[in-house]
Amino acid sequence: MMRKISSALLVFAITVVLLFVFACSPQMNNNANKAPNASKVNSPILFGELIPGEYTEGKILVGYESRESALEIVKLLNGKIVVDLPQIKMISIKFNGTVADAYAKIKQAKIKGIRYVEPSYKRELIEPLPVKRDTELQKFEPRLSSASPRGTEEFSPLLWGVEAVSATEVWAEASGTGVIVAVVDSGVDGTHPDLQGQVIGGYRPAFDEELPAGTDSSFGGAHGTHVAGTIAAKKDGKGIVGVAPGAKIMPIVIFDDPALVGGNGYVGDDFVAAGVVWAVEHGAKVMNNSWGGSGYSHTMKAAFDYAMDHGVVMVVSSGNDYSKVQHKYPAGYPGVIRVAALEYNGGNIKTTGFSTKADSVVIGAPGVNILSTVPLPESLGYEGESVISELNGGTYDYYGGTSMAAPHVTGVVALILQKYPNAKPWQVRKLIEQTAIDVDEPGFDHYSGYGLVNAKRALSGTLPTAGGATLDIVVTDAYGSWTVPSVFVTLKKNIVGKYFAYYAKTDANGVAHFPAIDAGEYEVIIGGPDSYERCEAPEGFMAYYTALRMQEERQTNDTINLTADATKTYKFESTFTLQFKTPLSGASIVVENLLTEEVFELPYNTNKKTLSENSGQLLLSVALSTPASTDITLEGTATINGHEIPVFVQIPEGESEGLVLDELGSYFGYMYFDLPFAWWTVFGKN
Repeated sequence: MMRKISSALLVFAITVVLLFVFACSPQMNNNANKAPNASKVNSPILFGELIPGEYTEGKILVGYESRESALEIVKLLNGKIVVDLPQIKMISIKFNGTVADAYAKIKQAKIKGIRYVEPSYKRELIEPLPVKRDTELQKFEPRLSSASPRGTEEFSPLLWGVEAVSATEVWAEASGTGVIVAVVDSGVDGTHPDLQGQVIGGYRPAFDEELPAGTDSSFGGAHGTHVAGTIAAKKDGKGIVGVAPGAKIMPIVIFDDPALVGGNGYVGDDFVAAGVVWAVEHGAKVMNNSWGGSGYSHTMKAAFDYAMDHGVVMVVSSGNDYSKVQHKYPAGYPGVIRVAALEYNGGNIKTTGFSTKADSVVIGAPGVNILSTVPLPESLGYEGESVISELNGGTYDYYGGTSMAAPHVTGVVALILQKYPNAKPWQVRKLIEQTAIDVDEPGFDHYSGYGLVNAKRALSGTLPTAGGATLDIVVTDAYGSWTVPSVFVTLKKNIVGKYFAYYAKTDANGVAHFPAIDAGEYEVIIGGPDSYERCEAPEGFMAYYTALRMQEERQTNDTINLTADATKTYKFESTFTLQFKTPLSGASIVVENLLTEEVFELPYNTNKKTLSENSGQLLLSVALSTPASTDITLEGTATINGHEIPVFVQIPEGESEGLVLDELGSYFGYMYFDLPFAWWTVFGKN
């Protein structure tokens, strides 16, 4: 006869684990399957990773299926809605307390209809590297070729980037006219002489404030104004000129006044999502993102997907990490155009040393000694200048970084979109790839991707009509009864001995969404759930997420030929057995599925017990029919997915039940909470 575990120790353990540890685990509200014919269950809640020092306390972001359920969380935390985005089914909630405590309350409440709960991660502008050269500007005079002018502006001889991407050679055909470019950044000084008439209405999401056209919105500093000038400074013979002088700039302020929003001015992933959605709905066709950081935000991923799924091209700086870094965001999201920084010192154009290398870099662009607009002395974001125009009084400075490279590409995208206004993001991306000028290693490489972006070649080329698609990878347990979150999915495309890669993680619905990617043959690598993805429990202890042990993770590989939009489903399977070495009479093995609250018993003996048909998180114990007359220690082996793990059970004198522990569960539990972390994550077996 089935019964609930009644031991005082186990009740206490489960209570605390539910409050703290399982705050980081999936929540399932119906029974999980133990056999192929079982009914479907609700998707689990995905609780986002908490990286110490990398997120903001007192705020959570909630993705929902049911808005009413999200409002229950608001009430539960006695909180206040900060951002409300029905477009991606997300609200953010401000409350008093820690995110870890909020996780615990939400888990205990067992609210249905929630997809994910995550913190707002901290991110930074990809800081420019100022260059103060004053009159030592002659080194920028040499032409890259005898037929590549830099325009007829006051400072045109200093604009090597404009020449390098051949922008001036296509202005007779396209200058970006009619294309709205969202600069998702620190805001733009629209009063700058070179940007007057170029800046349309924008949005300041942290204050839900629409910004009038032509005003100064450089609340967070000079960065956004510098980016905007490279993209679309006007062509009037004074100052500088942008790559796409006919385009219009839409400021989306996500690095705001630090004194008002705290820290470095970053407003939070929820406000970024609000800004991206606002830009999409107000006509932006391309967005420049020269910022990033750690922390995989499902909210921000949804916003970027929303933009690309609505036809908006997303250009992102690769980073200034001086090394190879794959997983920073938004640079690491699939479908974006990730941009490396190139340098020119009178010899060959090449990727500069600080530019972050990655197998997802798409293209390179000028990113060293870039002269562009900076806010005027009386403007909000004034940070100084090294060049002042004698013709218009405008202020300018030299910056370097992938933050300066990305706007060159964004400008080229604006030129392409004028010629091809209905082009899809993958078409623009592929056209840029196909028409790049090779630099660094021959062919595609992890430094500059396909090479140096080139406007002339892009506009002379033909917009691809085939070669792009959107792919959804779905991961479930063996029975398709619950979808598995936090699974890494990698798509690797072989390119003449090298490979290009896209990365995504499955969301709360077990879906890794790859929008606007290149078609072709891919090696698909699916692995997880990530046993090293952690949530922060009280007193700084890091509890594990879905899978406690690496041995519980599963991996599957496939090769697919992506020719059109597609959905592919993959099922994880597990094998799990338990065998004790120590004989004991009058006892039973109690199995509780913590995801479904199902409990059943097996007879205790030294025979091997096969639990492979179960799917969920299993908590195991040994129960006696009467309290122990002396201390009892049992030893055995749990074998999961072919890996043997020694286990033991300790039942103190006078107790009638003890948990089945391994070294991991015993160490973490008794080290930090005086109780075990003892569940086993399994996916069933067909």
